[in-house]
Amino acid sequence: RKAENKWLKKFTCPLCDRSFTEKWAMNNHMKLHTGEKPYKCSWPTCHYSFLTVSAMKDHYRTHTGEKSFLCDLCGFAGGTRHALTKHRRQHTGEKPFKCDECNFASTTQSHLTRHKRVHTGEKPYRCPWCDYRSNCAENIRKHILHTDKHEGVKMYNCPKCEYGTNIPVEFRNHLKELHPDIENPDLAYLHAERQISSQFG
Repeated sequence: RKAENKWLKKFTCPLCDRSFTEKWAMNNHMKLHTGEKPYKCSWPTCHYSFLTVSAMKDHYRTHTGEKSFLCDLCGFAGGTRHALTKHRRQHTGEKPFKCDECNFASTTQSHLTRHKRVHTGEKPYRCPWCDYRSNCAENIRKHILHTDKHEGVKMYNCPKCEYGTNIPVEFRNHLKELHPDIENPDLAYLHAERQISSQFG
C-alpha cells in the first residue's frame, strides 16, 4: 500500500488540472503559466532564454554545431535526442501520431497538426501581400514564388545591405562571403527563416 501511495499525484497546479508526483515537476510546469524562462543562452550576442536546462543545452548546440546523438543504424548525427528519435522512425516505420478523424498517421506531431487542418478547414497561414491563405506555410512560399501576383518580392533580405533573394542557399552564401563580421551567418539565416514564417502566420 505504501508503494502505491508513493506514486500518487499529490501536487496539483492551481491554474489548470495538471497534477504531479514531485513538487519540482509542478514548479517547472508553473513556469508555462508565468512565462518565466530562467535559463539564458551564454553564447555571445545571443539573447534566447528557456524554460529548462535541457532545452537551453539543445539550443546551445546550434551555435557550436555539436551533433552527439548518433544513429546506430546509419551515419546520421543529430544535435538533440528529439532529432535522433524522429530520425529513427524512418528505419522503424513507426508512426505514433494518429488522426482521430481518419486513418492518417505520422512520424511527427507537426505533420499531424497540419493534416488535421484538412478536417477543420483552418488556414492559419496568410500571404503578407494579398488575401491568399493556406493550411500549410510551404504553400504560401509556393504562392509567392510561382505566381505572377508578387513579381519582384524577395523573401530573404540582408540585414547589412540591399541584397535580397528568394533562394535560401544564395542568402546564406551571401552572408558568409560578403559579411564576415556577422558572427554566425547560419543563425542569421535561421533568424530570417523565423521572420518569414511569422509573416505567414
